[in-house]
Amino acid sequence: MLKAVKMSHETEKEVPMQSVSLDIWDKKYRLKTKQGECLDKTMDDTYRRVARALADAEDTEEKRALWYEKFVWALRRGAIPAGRITSNAGALEHKPATSTINCTVSGTVEDSMDGILEKVHEAGLTLKAGCGIGYEFSTLRPKGAFVAGAGAYTSGPLSFMDIYDKMCFTVSSAGGRRGAQMATFDISHPDVTDFIKAKREAGRLRQFNLSCL
Repeated sequence: MLKAVKMSHETEKEVPMQSVSLDIWDKKYRLKTKQGECLDKTMDDTYRRVARALADAEDTEEKRALWYEKFVWALRRGAIPAGRITSNAGALEHKPATSTINCTVSGTVEDSMDGILEKVHEAGLTLKAGCGIGYEFSTLRPKGAFVAGAGAYTSGPLSFMDIYDKMCFTVSSAGGRRGAQMATFDISHPDVTDFIKAKREAGRLRQFNLSCL
């Protein structure tokens, strides 16, 4: 008969952090002032900052205290929240424009110049806050389709994806964190072959993961 083995406090061993782990924590997740002063003096300070922010969602002081201890316990034993939570939870005073949401989904990219550029603007603000974002680009008419209002032919969804790609690169370069974008495309769209082959072109759509629907 199998029995659970309870490890005593005395037999628990702390695994030392590797230097690369400490470097990543310092550069990506450690809370600092804009002058570069470290507010999280140790990794345990980061754990306690995150635990406090998560526990503060509770509606009574008793519950907040209870869940603070539970979250600290879990974090010290290897529970790893999403990156934006570790970086931004409890950091509102120093990073008011950031988010604790890792992944978001764009609204529909409308098949018009206004619709396309509106979503570029929204995506730029989303990426600035540290979130990743996904889009569905097969809502746009195929390459070579006539645009009555402009009296010309459209360059197709892939050319507009290039705009999103450059925007993401620019925003992430300024913020120090690589932007994360997902582009999806319906396999029934006439330009699906171009979509599939797009990243074979050197340097193209490097800020995107691509997926067919």
